[in-house]
Order: sequence, then C-alpha cells, then structure tokens
Amino acid sequence: MLWTPNWQVNRDLKAVEQAKAIDLGRKLYAEYGSDITPDLERAILCANAPAITRNIEQRTPGWTATNVVLVYVRSATRAHERCNVLTEVLFNEAVKAALDLDAQFDKTGKLVGPLHGVPVSIKDQVDIQSHDSTMGLTHKINTPATQDATLIRLIKQAGGIPFVKTNVPQTMLSFESGNPLFGRSSNPYNPERITGGSSGGEGGLLGSDGSVVGIGSDIGGSLRIPAHFSGCYSIKPCAGRISSRGCRHFNAGFTAVMSSMGAMGRSVADIELMMRVQLDAAPSLAATEDLVPLPYRDVPAFGPKDKLRFGFFTQDGFCRTSPACERAVRETVEALRRQGHECVEFEPPSAIDAMECFVALTSAGRYETLLSHLQGDPQESSLFLATIGPKLPSFVRSALAWLVDNVVGDVQFGRLLRASKGRTVKEMQKWQHKRDEYVDATRHLLWSHHAFDAVLCPPQATPALRHGETWNLSPLALKTIQFNVVDSTVGLVPVTRVDPALDTPDEAFARKLASEPGSSLVEKRVYGPGGVYDAEAMAGLPVGVQIVGRKWDEERVIELMKVVDSALGERGFAPGDFRKRQDERVY
Repeated sequence: MLWTPNWQVNRDLKAVEQAKAIDLGRKLYAEYGSDITPDLERAILCANAPAITRNIEQRTPGWTATNVVLVYVRSATRAHERCNVLTEVLFNEAVKAALDLDAQFDKTGKLVGPLHGVPVSIKDQVDIQSHDSTMGLTHKINTPATQDATLIRLIKQAGGIPFVKTNVPQTMLSFESGNPLFGRSSNPYNPERITGGSSGGEGGLLGSDGSVVGIGSDIGGSLRIPAHFSGCYSIKPCAGRISSRGCRHFNAGFTAVMSSMGAMGRSVADIELMMRVQLDAAPSLAATEDLVPLPYRDVPAFGPKDKLRFGFFTQDGFCRTSPACERAVRETVEALRRQGHECVEFEPPSAIDAMECFVALTSAGRYETLLSHLQGDPQESSLFLATIGPKLPSFVRSALAWLVDNVVGDVQFGRLLRASKGRTVKEMQKWQHKRDEYVDATRHLLWSHHAFDAVLCPPQATPALRHGETWNLSPLALKTIQFNVVDSTVGLVPVTRVDPALDTPDEAFARKLASEPGSSLVEKRVYGPGGVYDAEAMAGLPVGVQIVGRKWDEERVIELMKVVDSALGERGFAPGDFRKRQDERVY
C-alpha cells in the first residue's frame, strides 16, 4: 500500500467538505427559490449593490434578501465550476441570514443598513467565525476562526451577507492564484489564463457575475491585477484606512511596504458603498486599532463644468507595455479629452527604483517567515523567481548579476538580482531610507510639480497570462508595486478587451522594443520567440487602467473613477454583462 502525503490527505478532505457545502446550496435553491423566474434572476444579476438594497426597500416583486442570495448561490456555483475560485462555502448560513433579514424587514419595514441583503465575497485571509482561513495551506484545515474580523463584523452590521471565501496564491506573493489545497483559479474569459493575484479568486468570481461586491487586500497589486485580468473594478486604499484586524498574513510583522485591505466590485457604485461601510466605522475603531480616525468624507461630485488635469504614461522603462495595455490608457485619455479634461503625458518616476526597494525590503528576511508556513506543502512554481535570490550563496548571486550586467547587457534585471538577498538591520534601515526618498520625490513630482488631479497608467505590461507562465515573470508586477511603495490610493477601471486587429505588435513596436531602455531578459520572455504576449491567443481578455491618487484621498479617487467610467461609456463590464455575453465567449 502506497503512502499518501499528509498534504494530499488534507486536500482531499477539504474538497469533500467544499463539495458538500456547494451541494447544500443547490438544495437550498430548490427549497426556497421556486418563485425565482429567469427574468428576476437576470434582473438581480444586473443590479449593483445600491440597486439591490433599493429594490428590497421598495418591495419590488420578487426582490427579497433570500432571493438575492439564492441567485448568487447559483451564480457563484456556476463561476466556481468554470473557474475554481471558491475556498470556504457559506451558502447555508448565508440563506439563514437572508431569511432573518426578510423576517425583520417584514416586521419593521426598515433596512438593517446600507448593505441589506447584499451577498459579499471575501478573500480567504479574512477570518469569518466558525470557518477556516487556510490561505491555501493544507495543514490549516479544520482550524476555524473563533471570531469575525472587524471588517466582517461591519459588513454584517450593515446587513451584508458574507456567502463565500475566495482563492489566493500560495504565500500571496505572486499574481497567479493557485495552491496545493484548492488548486488554481482560472480566468472567466479563458480557462487557459490566470485570474491574477493575490485576490485572484475575488477577481474571477466578480468577473463571472458570481458576486456583487468583495473584499481583498493589496501589497503589490493584489487588488488591481485581478481586476485588470478579470474585467472588474477595485480600489487599493492607503494602509490604515480599512481595518485589518482579524486578517491573516504570511509575513506578519513586516511593515516596510504596507498591505491594505480594499474593495472589489462590478461597478464604481459597489466600491463606493463598501468603502462607506468600512470607513464610517474608523473614528470609533481608531482607539483600539491602527486606523486613521476619518469617516467617509463626501467630496463634491465632478460635474460637466469641472475640468480636471490628468497625467498619464504608458511606458516605465523596465518592460515595454503591450499594444493592448497601451491602447487602454490612450483610449481612456481620448475619452476624457472629449469631455474637456486636460490629459498630459509625462515622464513617470523611475519604476525600477521602486521595484528595487520592494525586492530589497521584502527579501531582507530571506523569506524565512513567509516560506515557513508551507511546512509539507509543495512550493508553487509561481514563487520561483520571487524567492530564489536569498537562497543563492552570495558569490553565486554576485557572479550571476555580473553576467546579467556585462554579458546579457540587462543592468535593470541585474539590479533586482543583487537586491534579492538577506540583510542586516543596518542594511534594512538604509533601504527604508531609500524608500522614503523615493516616496517624497514621487509625491512632489505628481502632486506639486505637475499638480495632477490623478495619474492614468497601465496596471501591467500584458493582459492575463497562461497558467504557469509567471514562474520567471514576477517582475511584471512592477507597474502596481510602484504605488504600493509610495502608498498611494489607486483605483482600477476596466476599459476594453484585446483585439488582435489593433493589438498585434507591428514594426514600429519592434523598433521601439529594440531601441528604448528596458530589461532585455524580461522583454524577450514577453515579446521574443514563444513570448507570453500573443494578441491572437489573448483575444477578448479584459484590459484595465490604474487611476492613481494622493495618499488618504480614497473618496476623491472614487469620484475620479466615476469620471473615467462615465467618459468611457458602456463597454460590457457592467453587472450582468458577463452573463449576457456568455454565448459569445469561450464557455
């Protein structure tokens, strides 16, 4: 009899538990959902969070918290069958919570709060009482949280209904969501492609119309890359605006680059509502949690007569932005200019400087804390390049960096290779000082020298990659990491989809690729023979744009997201649009 490793035993046990919870959801739909017609289901899937609560409050026929939850139980199940995005499945208690809300509303005629009856999906790292927060670690099964995270408590107090938790990458240090416990999550637009990470399960679920609004986190692009890859919206607040009490981390105690909790959704309205629920509690929580005591501050909406000044850039000097991702920025710029706004192309702060700081700071502890959590789990390939540096003997690292600099001629990649190593406290302080200098210079350039209202830029060089292609491409997260280092508020809005007729590299692109500065190793992997960027293979994949704002300016960034969203007009990313277009897609 062959011996089965413990991680596989635990994986199989969790799979059985998850399958039972999903099957129970089907039974609950059959028991309570008899009056849900196809038209009602379609209407519920096409409603954003404010519209759901409004219809419940107005007693629109069929619009109850129970029916809304059941529709999303069914839709999340479909999304999971396609994309493998769920971890913990809370269908049973979600339906019970919805029934209780309906009974209370029938009795009082009043909503419990602004999220009354809204199903909410939650990144797996966030504690929900009586449920695991495994984060994909097989040895963490059957260790349920003893209490709700603060942000879960706020969601429930507002009438929201957490109904699923969603998948993450192993260690949450990559942008490919897969782990030995739950497997890999797939892109809703193409199952051969990834959903991004580390909030990749959230991105895939929301992009599939499998949830209304969700919670994720971001330390290097983890809210923005999944939204970019999967065609939804997100906001990365500054650290300290949303509570992280009860949210688990692989590198607890690391604060050199701060992680922040944030919102994901299918519209800006979803983002705004969730942010209001979370931020309005900050003043009362600040005495006991590390939060800025600022509630959601209403800022004047930008009207037709308000002329805004946007900065934008498409290239960062490290890896040339693909035609698809550059087009998304330029189409956004043209849409804003048609509305009378000023859009100024400018030379951005050095992205490689930010990435070098990020690598130096995150690798200072040799990833020992991060990787210690794996125990007997096999390490995912997506972690290879990100974690290999500190494992190399110093003379090997130095020799490789010299070869990369002087033989390959890629000084930028050589800088990252040298930066990826263990450090003394003195060296750590030196890099933190470099980070502070970079932060000050960037903020001065954007908000004082140029006096921009916001900056538009790509979230990554390419749309969604294939499964397994990230193993040596972790530096592609540079375009989002840059603004984690600065701790900027950043929104992400979906713009367009890959069109081979418009987005295939031409001779002009090839000339620029050959003549302009960049990391030759990374660019060859992306655009060289057999490279990962292929407009034909990527046809139809979503492409988004980052909207970068000032620190502590979440409310204004949300208003700026509205301006961009309105200028771009209807483009197939609204609630319910994925469901409408399914017949035209892979599925």
